[in-house]
Amino acid sequence: MAAQKNQQISFIEEEVRKVKGESYPVRAGRMERALVRKVDRRKLHPNPNDEFCLPEIGPNAELISRYEKDFRTLRDDPDAVRFLDSSAGEPLEVQKIHPDGYMILNGHHRWLAATLAGVTKLPVRIVNLTQEKDIRKMLGSARHDKRITLDLEEIVFSADRDGKTEKPLIFPFNRIYTERLRQGIPALFAYLASGGYDVWLYSSGYESLDYVRELLRCYHTHVTGIVTGTARKGPKDSKAREELEKMLAVKYRRTIHADNDSLLVIDSGKKDFLEIPLPGKASWTAEMIEAMSGVIREDQRQPREKMRVSFDLDEVLFVSPMTHKTEPPLPFPLDRIYRERLRLGTPDVIQTLQLMGYEVWVYTSSFRSEKYIRHLFRHYGVRFDGIVNGSRHLKEVQRDNKTILPQKLPNRYRITLHVDDEEVICSLGPQYGFKTYRLDAQDDEWKEKIINRAEQIRKPMTGSFDG
Repeated sequence: MAAQKNQQISFIEEEVRKVKGESYPVRAGRMERALVRKVDRRKLHPNPNDEFCLPEIGPNAELISRYEKDFRTLRDDPDAVRFLDSSAGEPLEVQKIHPDGYMILNGHHRWLAATLAGVTKLPVRIVNLTQEKDIRKMLGSARHDKRITLDLEEIVFSADRDGKTEKPLIFPFNRIYTERLRQGIPALFAYLASGGYDVWLYSSGYESLDYVRELLRCYHTHVTGIVTGTARKGPKDSKAREELEKMLAVKYRRTIHADNDSLLVIDSGKKDFLEIPLPGKASWTAEMIEAMSGVIREDQRQPREKMRVSFDLDEVLFVSPMTHKTEPPLPFPLDRIYRERLRLGTPDVIQTLQLMGYEVWVYTSSFRSEKYIRHLFRHYGVRFDGIVNGSRHLKEVQRDNKTILPQKLPNRYRITLHVDDEEVICSLGPQYGFKTYRLDAQDDEWKEKIINRAEQIRKPMTGSFDG
């Protein structure tokens, strides 16, 4: 028995070596997820971060033995699946990986047992779990600095206490999406968005991100964030969850966790929290709207304004590859349309500032159109909160003033910190009431320095700006 277990562990270690450090998740298309039902077991790979693959935990020998027996039965008689007591006949939940094949999310014991039994193909269900890059994209599109979180299976998909649900979808969607939404969920989500809250859904199961998003779209509803596969185990998964929570804590000054019985209101920076009970006398969604209406009214009594940071373009964000490290050029033919090269780290510093609760603007004396600037940066995943170019400055700042004003006056747009390469602009800050940071030469630490500068300015303003 010990020798057999050692052989199994050696086999797992060899399979892990094939993918560890070489593979990473990629998105499977809708057609692939719909049509691929069975996969050659040689294209199925264990997840190096799963407990199954960790030497100190490893596989359960008794479970593998039971599955192996069932797989031998299925190999000889596929129709015997209905007589099995185990889940040997159920699909493995997998995720597509680069460069080839699929990584197992759930079903490692079945995979090993099928291998030992000589089964050549295994049933699978391909899912696209939420990745860190998906979270960053969701945060980038987030509209508010407050959010509410709900469990997908326990809250959104569960029937109300009186058994009421939204009407089933019409054919054929009712065959694709078998879950029923709790009655009033679409109306609740619309109310929360109008009240200044982003909605985030969490699922411990291996639901596909695309599946959940498309299901909600069928009910004409939308949420900001969808995080699936939160039950994943392993050191790397725990670390990823910690990083995710840090990003969310920076982005949102308030998070409300909703369950069937209460709301838990947590404000960032405060050690205490507020619990609001839901009496359970009316429908859950009706009680949620009533409870949230009080929270929203309180929010409206305490309006907050985000601190604004602006960047010049030429020699600040747009630099020459001859003198600066730059982001990779856009692919053809976009590189022919947008010839400017971005300083290395530009998308990262802008997105980080926005996640930290700042508005990020462009303030340039160039006459590039706002449309051109927006489209260029959008190809790098960046969306500015505001753009002031030379034309807008002349129209709204200089106007008909007989005195020639400086070519940039950030304070006119309530911009607190402006990043520029020109010494003359930076020297005007104290006179006109705005802070500056001068940036022109190559600097590998420019991101950290600008963020530190912004934080130094914002901290004394607690109460005036959103922190």
